[in-house]
Amino acid sequence: MKATTIIFKAIQTKSLTLREKLILKLVAKGCTNKQIAERLFISIETVRKHLKNSYKKLEAHNKIEALRKAGLL
Repeated sequence: MKATTIIFKAIQTKSLTLREKLILKLVAKGCTNKQIAERLFISIETVRKHLKNSYKKLEAHNKIEALRKAGLL
């Protein structure tokens, strides 16, 4: 991976909240939205909202693309 790519990913993920980063990390580990909600004591709808916000910030259309852009894949 090029240094410019790493820097760009760091800038992109910096705009994510801690909760959004945590949820993306759990998605990368294979957790479902339901499992994430139970683990973090939040509703499934809140998990979905955090993911939606992450997609928008990362300009991603799905979980896989978001994980790639966040440097988690």
